[in-house]
Amino acid sequence: MSALRLPPALALAVAALLASAPARADEAAPAAPDRAALVANRVACERGEPRCDRTLLLSSIERREVAEALAARGLTVVRAPAGRTVRRIIVVNHDVFGPGDGPLRWFNVFHWTSEEDVVEREIVLRPGARWDDRLVDESLRRVRDKIFTTAAAIVAVEAVGGAPDEVDLLVVTRDVWSLRLNTRFELQQSQLTFLSFAFSENNVFGRRKLFALSFRMDQGAYTMGPLFIDKNMFGRHLDVRGTGGPVFNRTSGDLEGSQSSIEVSRPLWNLDEAWGGGIDFSHANSVERRFAGAGLRRWDAPDTPVDDMLPVHWRERRLAVSAAVVRGFGERVEHRVRGGYALSIVRPELLDDFSGDPDLARAFAEEWLPRSERTSALYVGYSLFEPRYRNYQNVRTFDLAEDVQLGADVDTRVTAGFTWLGSESDFVRLSAAAGYTGAFGDGTWSARVSATTRIEDGEAIDNIVDARLRLVTPTFELGRVVTAVRGAALWNDRQNQYYRLGGDSGLRGFDIDEFIGDRLVLWQTELRTPPVPVWFMRWGAILFYDVGGVAASFETMPLHHDAGFGIRGLIPQFDNDVYRFDFAFALDDDRRGDFRFTGGFEQVF
Repeated sequence: MSALRLPPALALAVAALLASAPARADEAAPAAPDRAALVANRVACERGEPRCDRTLLLSSIERREVAEALAARGLTVVRAPAGRTVRRIIVVNHDVFGPGDGPLRWFNVFHWTSEEDVVEREIVLRPGARWDDRLVDESLRRVRDKIFTTAAAIVAVEAVGGAPDEVDLLVVTRDVWSLRLNTRFELQQSQLTFLSFAFSENNVFGRRKLFALSFRMDQGAYTMGPLFIDKNMFGRHLDVRGTGGPVFNRTSGDLEGSQSSIEVSRPLWNLDEAWGGGIDFSHANSVERRFAGAGLRRWDAPDTPVDDMLPVHWRERRLAVSAAVVRGFGERVEHRVRGGYALSIVRPELLDDFSGDPDLARAFAEEWLPRSERTSALYVGYSLFEPRYRNYQNVRTFDLAEDVQLGADVDTRVTAGFTWLGSESDFVRLSAAAGYTGAFGDGTWSARVSATTRIEDGEAIDNIVDARLRLVTPTFELGRVVTAVRGAALWNDRQNQYYRLGGDSGLRGFDIDEFIGDRLVLWQTELRTPPVPVWFMRWGAILFYDVGGVAASFETMPLHHDAGFGIRGLIPQFDNDVYRFDFAFALDDDRRGDFRFTGGFEQVF
């Protein structure tokens, strides 16, 4: 589920209005010490030392929220609660617009603030238990849900009237404005390549349930229909989601298909849960399209004397049903064993207006259409990860807290399809991924490798290997550097898969999906300034450089370069993700100076 957003034009109009109102009193928030003290405190917290001060792990926005709650309730923070007993849970849910937002507080009338019991039931550390930073962090990850919450914090406070060895657990949240026209877009040059919006109530009756009428458009088609999300149905941590609707051609408006999905699951909602599971169903009947720049990609058959200029599109019908169960166990390392059943039917076919003879149609299908098949398979899987997390700002979000999982993680899966079970072929699919994320200062580094193959009739097909490295440097005076390298390859592929680069897929200075092939190399680097508060907003800038290529082989791959600058913005009352505006210039000899603009949401990588 993508993040839910106010339309940018409306958000910026609201920003202009708010700029004339007095800002909230940031001075009420506890002041953060110097960087060395912050690093030392973070280490103390990760080691579980009594001198850990959890308030110093908060972002400036969260410290402000806590300060407002403390002042309103007359509470005092306990900065080192280790070893003390939790007497009770106090939940303070702030309205979207607060005292410093002037006349816009009137808009709170159109928002259901989350009910206290809805937030409290997400808290894993319960009254009567000893303060446990691990359980507090786990609770915070659950409360910090970007669909409903823009800021969240948990701290210990003095238990007024309680025993000396007791503390109260204070949970402070500020909701995202719930009744709104949520939007998400991607703009490249003059082409609106993606647009979605939904008239929704994100927080029905304050119970954190979402109902919406949604619209979604890509370069070739658009769909509309209802959307429902309830992550805690009946208060039993039962996650229920559903959507669906007709699909229309973007150019002509003609009906060309439909899509739907329903998912019901009981996830392992905390690390001490033992059993989970779920079932899901999805279907799609639509026209698949491949683009190059603003238009449909054109295909020329290699064996014909003329340029055929055939548009790359076809009809595809898909149906998928699956059921799974998962068993979790472990403490310092969390282990998950899962198993289930999956039915998948994929039926691609050429469109009725395909303009070509049978030989040309056969050649087109061999190069572009995925495999037509029905698979009925059983699978088992095993994964592990270290439940160690660290709080960061200005990595994927922008001056809002985000949790990054540290340590090792491994995921493996074996899937076996059988004709006696209804599959059209017998096969075994193997997949595995392993990675590690480490921390230094307030930065991170990570490495991850994944691979998959399918064994059928004694042959390994649909082989994929993907390797990634990522570095987020500690913050320095200018900000921080974020850089990522990726190399990937597929071979003996029977699904007609391709890697694509260009535009938002990796090279911002080139056309959308300009380069395609079986091998990919990409390196992206950004220098990101710290977020600068401008009244209630946050703004920053970036400098970036991209280099990458896609080709049939690494030996024949030309590398393409671009560079540019960008602007990042955040209006936390409406969004958790940043507004993104990038200005890119191609650096290749034959394209040097070509300019492209990209606008949208979320960081590029």
